[in-house]
Amino acid sequence: MPFHRLLVVGFLLVLTGAVLPFLMVMGILPASLFLSFVSYLSSVGGLLLGLVGAASWSQVRARRNRPELE
Repeated sequence: MPFHRLLVVGFLLVLTGAVLPFLMVMGILPASLFLSFVSYLSSVGGLLLGLVGAASWSQVRARRNRPELE
């Protein structure tokens, strides 16, 4: 998977992990244990995907700027 897709999917997961608890607190969504776990896992998964995407992006830029690293 290209690094820009990892970054986008990671951002969307982190955003989902932030919006779901907000909607639960506002009373729009019912607060349930399952929804809380989904929110937590999407936040952590998005953070990990974003970290992997950023590391991949950094590696691509380093190879592009310094060809002797290949």
